[in-house]
Amino acid sequence: MSKEVKEAKKKIEMLTNHLLDSIDVDLLSDNQKIAYLKAIQPFVMPKLQDVKQQTSFDVSENLEWLIDSDEKDIERNIHRELGIGTYTGDKGLA
Repeated sequence: MSKEVKEAKKKIEMLTNHLLDSIDVDLLSDNQKIAYLKAIQPFVMPKLQDVKQQTSFDVSENLEWLIDSDEKDIERNIHRELGIGTYTGDKGLA
């Protein structure tokens, strides 16, 4: 990207930030607030692709069983491994 383009983008960003900071939202009508929200929403809300990238993670092999297990199975396994309560096989804790 050329130096001129970078400078232009920086100036536009500075002008936009100044304009947004100068708007007194409390003085806007309800319709104007909705229009304002619609205008800034794409820049404020993360894109779905970004959210997917942020929420994806690698699970180590020894934790993969957690993904397909339900909460009761997980709790039962943890209690069994820690020796908490009275483990009664498939019935869970007594």
